Amino acid sequence: MATESAKQKPEVKFGNAAEASLDTVKKAPEETQQQFHSVSSKGDSLKLVGEEVLSCESKDDLKTNLPKAIVVKKNLKKDVETLYESFKNFEKTHDNPKEIKEFKHACNTVIREAQKSHSAIKDKVYTIYDKKK
Repeated sequence: MATESAKQKPEVKFGNAAEASLDTVKKAPEETQQQFHSVSSKGDSLKLVGEEVLSCESKDDLKTNLPKAIVVKKNLKKDVETLYESFKNFEKTHDNPKEIKEFKHACNTVIREAQKSHSAIKDKVYTIYDKKK
């Protein structure tokens, strides 16, 4: 049974965002597709653990929830670097400029969404610790 708060929050998986053309992703090599979906999935995870961090009201709450976000962020960073290298290979070997542009846009979309989550987490940490950016 879903809780009231779960019913109110629509589930958003930004790897499936309208801007991310999944047909274009399917035209990439299998390994590149897997890397794209890995970045998308870890971005979803960062968003979820980010919500836990954003709900923190004290340093103690933060100490409990922040480590998960840090681990996901580090893993996501590695995946983004791998996806970038894979995209560069796709760009060199694929002969349809429109599909390359669409795939680049899809990649940028999932990366930007993860960056938004990361920025929100960072702002919350700075707020709780009264640090200036």
